[in-house]
Amino acid sequence: PFARLGLIVIDEEHDASFKQQDGFKYHCRSLALYRASQLQIPVILGSATPSLESLNNALSGKYTHLELRKRAAGSRLPIMRLLDLNRCQVESGLGRPLQERIGVALDKGHQAMLFINRRGFAPVLMCEECHWLTVCHRCSSYMTYHRGSNRLICHHCGNQTYTPSQCGGCGSTRIVPVGIGTEQLELTLSAQFPKYKIVRLDRDVTSKKGEFEKRLEAIHDGEPQIIVGTQMIAKGHHFPNVNLVGIVDVDGALFSSDFRAAEKLAQLIVQVSGRAGRGSQQGEVWLQSKFPEHPVIQDLINNQYADFAKYALSERKMLSLP
Repeated sequence: PFARLGLIVIDEEHDASFKQQDGFKYHCRSLALYRASQLQIPVILGSATPSLESLNNALSGKYTHLELRKRAAGSRLPIMRLLDLNRCQVESGLGRPLQERIGVALDKGHQAMLFINRRGFAPVLMCEECHWLTVCHRCSSYMTYHRGSNRLICHHCGNQTYTPSQCGGCGSTRIVPVGIGTEQLELTLSAQFPKYKIVRLDRDVTSKKGEFEKRLEAIHDGEPQIIVGTQMIAKGHHFPNVNLVGIVDVDGALFSSDFRAAEKLAQLIVQVSGRAGRGSQQGEVWLQSKFPEHPVIQDLINNQYADFAKYALSERKMLSLP
C-alpha cells in the first residue's frame, strides 16, 4: 500500500531467503521486478556476489551494471589462506594450523569467527558394529543429533525423536556421532580456549524473541572473543573487531547433485570472508578442505568472485543449463 512508490531496493539479491517455498510459492526478486515494471520505476539489486541470473542480465545489457570497486571506509580485503586437511592434524573438524592462528588472534585482543553450515552436534549417528544410520522414517533424510536437547531432529521435515541408546539394526550400544555441527565446534573451542568467551549463532539458540539481537549486541561490545555460527553470521553484519574467519567445512557442497551448488558455495565463502578485517587492520580468512585442488576452491582463493562467475556462466552455457 504505497501512495507513490518511486524505487525498490533489494539488498543481498542473491540470497535464497527471497525464495518462498511454503504456501504461496514465489520469488521476491521476480515480483519486485514485475511490480517495478508495472509502475515504471527503477529497481536496485545489490550484492557483492550477485546471482548468476542477475549477472547474466547485467552482462547482456538487460540491466545496467554498476560496480563498487572499493570497500567501505577504505578497509582492505582479507588475506585468503587454504588449509589442506590431508596434511595436518585435525581435531573435531579444526586443523591444527587454524587452531594456532585462532590463539594468536585472541592473544592480540581480536575476535575470531568460525563458520560451519550445520547446526546441531553431528549430522548423523552411526552404529560401529553394522553401520546403521539414524534415518528419518517420515522422509528418509538423515536425522541430526542435537546433544543439548538429547534429540534427533530431521532438518528436512521437522520430525523429532529421543536419541536412541541402542542401534536400530543390530541392538549394539556402540553408537557414535559422524561429522561436525555448531554444538560440537563450540564444545571443542571451549575446551581449547577456556579463558575466552564463546557465542553461538544458529537457529537453535536464537529462536526465543530478542535472543538474536542480544547476542549480536554482545559481539559488538566485544564481550565474546569467539563466534561460532551458521549462515546467520554471513549476512551483512559489521563486526569491526573480527580479524580472523575460519570456514570449517565446505567439501559437502563441492560434489552436490544441484547444479547451483558451486554458485551457492562461492557466494557463501565470499560473504563469510567479508566479515573479516572490516576495521582498521587487514583480516585473514582460512578455508579448510580435503579437496584443495578443486577448481571452485582454487578460483575463489586465487581470483575474485567475478572471475568465478564468468567461468560458471560459460560452463552453464556449454552444458545447456539454465
